[in-house]
Amino acid sequence: MWSYLAAFSESVPPVGGPYVWAFVGFTSALHCFEQYLELRQLKKNRETKVPLELTGSVDETKFLESQEYQKDKRLFGFVRDWTSFVFDKAQLFLVTPWAWAVASRICGPGAEYSTTLLWFLILQWVEKPINIPFSLYSNFVIEERHGFNKMTMGLFFSDMIKSELLTYVFGGLLVPGLIWIVRYFGDRFYIYLWAACQLLMFAFMWIYPNVIQPMFNKFETLKDESLKKEIEALAAEVNFPLTKLFQIDGSRRSGHSNAYFFGFWKYKRIVLYDTLLHLKQEDILAILCHELGHWKFGHTLVNLIISSVHLFTLFSLFGTVMYSEVSKNMIRQFGYGDTDSVMVSLMVFML
Repeated sequence: MWSYLAAFSESVPPVGGPYVWAFVGFTSALHCFEQYLELRQLKKNRETKVPLELTGSVDETKFLESQEYQKDKRLFGFVRDWTSFVFDKAQLFLVTPWAWAVASRICGPGAEYSTTLLWFLILQWVEKPINIPFSLYSNFVIEERHGFNKMTMGLFFSDMIKSELLTYVFGGLLVPGLIWIVRYFGDRFYIYLWAACQLLMFAFMWIYPNVIQPMFNKFETLKDESLKKEIEALAAEVNFPLTKLFQIDGSRRSGHSNAYFFGFWKYKRIVLYDTLLHLKQEDILAILCHELGHWKFGHTLVNLIISSVHLFTLFSLFGTVMYSEVSKNMIRQFGYGDTDSVMVSLMVFML
């Protein structure tokens, strides 16, 4: 078996060329710059004196606890980020093109849909030996040390299995759909691809809170009637079209708190994590003021427009180069030979 794999690996085209080294150089410089910023922030996290601007507003004990937590997370982040950096470069040169060659050989010539899905499946499982230990350490060491982790091992792995199954379901539907759009609509595919992504974006704004998140959390109507009246009054004050108030069992996984709203047009819903409910009502209302402020000043809509324009720009540029010699050269240099696969072309272009 090993001799077969070694012989097979020798047939995979080599990785290298100006596009590859430009990508490696740019991402390496960006990574180093980000790590430099993280070092500066670590220095601030090691300070034990409450900043003058916060004196009298922040309890010193809570400040020191926060500093310790942020310091531990940042030190762990250095290990994770450098490991991921090295692993990503190894994937670029050794794993990703090899996985494509394996998927192509298994599925046979002309089987673009099945080859692409198998390729993604291989890559996803190649990353598991890195991602799972880091997630376990983050939850059961860092978060546990500071009293935030509420998750059990059983819940961790059940969440992971659910996430995997959802990835297979949605990936199995969306990836072939994307390939079909590109193939069917020819040179102007980017317009239809962009339109499809816009529809998917709005669809998932409904699917995630209504279908996906209830698989992981229990939604209940907010039980505290007094708090409910206060929130409804706050929403009415800024003309927020609140229709329902929920609380969810975030405490099953973490001691961290959160609140958010979702919904279209005049059918908005507010969700509070149960980890918020021990706070004073005025503190909860202050947190909701932050969320309602995003709505009041149109931040969600502005971000949607920015994302839409950004996506259209990327797809139109991709449409310009996909069928060109430039794209073929990039694909060859990244180790994929003469394939014209839509997803390979798109991935290399995005890199």
